[in-house]
Amino acid sequence: MTQTSEDTYRSTIRSTSYWHLSRSPFYSFVFTLPFFALYEIATLTLNKNQILHIRNGADVLLRHFTHLVLGDLGIHALNIVFIVGFVVSFLLQKNRRQMTTVRGAYLMQMFTEGLLWGGLLFVFIKLAPTLLSFPSGRSLIQQITLAVGAGLYEEFLFRVVAIFLLIAVIGAILKWERRWCTFTAVIISAFLFASFHYIGIFGEIFTLRTFLLRTIAGLFLGIVYIFRGFGITALAHMSYDFIVVSIITTA
Repeated sequence: MTQTSEDTYRSTIRSTSYWHLSRSPFYSFVFTLPFFALYEIATLTLNKNQILHIRNGADVLLRHFTHLVLGDLGIHALNIVFIVGFVVSFLLQKNRRQMTTVRGAYLMQMFTEGLLWGGLLFVFIKLAPTLLSFPSGRSLIQQITLAVGAGLYEEFLFRVVAIFLLIAVIGAILKWERRWCTFTAVIISAFLFASFHYIGIFGEIFTLRTFLLRTIAGLFLGIVYIFRGFGITALAHMSYDFIVVSIITTA
């Protein structure tokens, strides 16, 4: 095998490995699609005619923003954005990697890895000891629904959107290398993530202890997002909330 052929072979192996594909937008969208469907079906069932009643705060915030921009259509714009994003990621995957086959084994590995990261976050926070980010629904099904929504929409808002925009703004203003822009963006997004939980009529009472713990949790999730992608990070967040829900329920 020539050097060029060997390099091509190694590049192909890397590009089709679990660690590479599992953090791609395509696999993240495929992986989170069932969770989005579960969340939307559950919220529509629980809310009946009140679409914004039982929903995660980040979800409501994004829908209010799209409502201001697009009017009544904006309420459902996030669903449209997700579908469009799925199609775009599919086309990008097809053009760049010439691969559109979804490997079921990789999705199962992503599920296991997301649970492990969520468990690790819980162990760390438990040592504090303070339980954070627990869903505030009245019934068990409401708590589970809000836990799914937190994993999806808070990670989308504070990791995908916030980190992307912060990297772009910091890079444009300060002209830093991308790694330093990313490092700074993760830190700022963690502060934003922590602050978000104390805003609005349903926000918690601010304490420095919980704020610092939420910031650390945001840093943890931000690092997981940078290295492992949106899908695994979303499940890590969900699994942490699921553990807290189970503890609250049994207690």
